[in-house]
Amino acid sequence: MNVTPVQSSCQLADVSLKYVNMIGMLRGEVIEKTANFFILDIRGVGYQVRAHLRMLTDLTIGDEPSIYIHEHIREDSHDLYGFATRDELEVFEILISINGIGPKAGLAICGSATPSELRERVMRSDAAWFATLPGIGNKTAQKIILELKGQLVEIDAESEVDAELIDALKGLGYKAAQAKDAAKNVPADITNSSERVRYALKLLSR
Repeated sequence: MNVTPVQSSCQLADVSLKYVNMIGMLRGEVIEKTANFFILDIRGVGYQVRAHLRMLTDLTIGDEPSIYIHEHIREDSHDLYGFATRDELEVFEILISINGIGPKAGLAICGSATPSELRERVMRSDAAWFATLPGIGNKTAQKIILELKGQLVEIDAESEVDAELIDALKGLGYKAAQAKDAAKNVPADITNSSERVRYALKLLSR
């Protein structure tokens, strides 16, 4: 393993670990960086955080940034992926929810364009651009366009009620893509905010 996660006292007992990021954000001093990751020193513990080249270029040894974190946990690995903004983190998590897109490809996409630039390319159905990225062929590029049009671009069209529900679920540790999928399936006749959250949690626990 690359890192031992900080144990969270507020972890929800009834929520599976596969849905919850125990580390949401880290703040510390950058003490080392390479072409693929940097090390963040937090009270004497060095966290190895993977990042795209654009972010690594902006970081300087001695900086003390606040980094939004995605934990990628597998049986044989535990990697941390870092992003400068929550928007970029959410884009990354939507990307890796697409079948065939792993963290390496998701990171390459995020490093090639800002979230707003990605939205513009998706709206233009610019699959040719996506196909030029490492590990992304024409077929996968088309899949990315279809998936992102259904998740990334529609963010601006969410109702106020759904936006409130999505924010509540994200606050409980769910990924943006999971929160949006659950919100879509909550019946419109359930209007009470607390009841909508409870219904969504039941959907996510299945």
